[in-house]
Amino acid sequence: MSLPEVSTIRQRILETRDEQIRYALMLMYLSCGRAKEIITRTTPGDKSGRNVASGPKGSDTRLTDFGDFEITLFNIYTQKRDNLKRIIALPTKYEPFATPLHKYMTQFEKKPVFNFTRQKLWLEGKPQFKGLTYPISKYTIWKNGEITKTISAHKKEFTLHALRHLRATELIEYYGFTGFDLAIYGGWTMKTMVGFSGQFDRYVSLNWRSYIGKLLKKRKW
Repeated sequence: MSLPEVSTIRQRILETRDEQIRYALMLMYLSCGRAKEIITRTTPGDKSGRNVASGPKGSDTRLTDFGDFEITLFNIYTQKRDNLKRIIALPTKYEPFATPLHKYMTQFEKKPVFNFTRQKLWLEGKPQFKGLTYPISKYTIWKNGEITKTISAHKKEFTLHALRHLRATELIEYYGFTGFDLAIYGGWTMKTMVGFSGQFDRYVSLNWRSYIGKLLKKRKW
């Protein structure tokens, strides 16, 4: 069992007819994002967690330089981390989604870019990946300190949540990201990824220069 090809997922995103959903999927994929890190509205009674939607405004993207390379930056406000800001840095030359996504977002200026709910994103985004699956490894369910059930390895329908898994795998396998890099990029805690104390998270969350060199490579998707 294996993940879908990155080229397949990128093509499915590009084929999304609704413009706002297409760019929301782009950002969700590129940033290893969670749905509520992309959208800015919630529905009454949403029980998906205590976190409010923390999607970006048009001002949450900008251009900068790293040596001779133009870099496109996107601010993401991390769910489950008190909306701790992390910066997704992408070399414009090597990431084909970077420029169109940046241009789309900037037109909103200081207004929310994806001003709709996660339910809308899931409802309209999920069909884009129809027929695709991804692997789930064997795992156990614990209750009161005891194993109550063991779930065998199996395939699961590819949904929006799988974009985060696919991107993380791509960053590790192709770009050579370490656990430290992935924690900065995807918003996982340092304790989870590399065993550091959580107090380091706030200091390194904006340090995109620590990983950007690994993304300065051409890829045949």
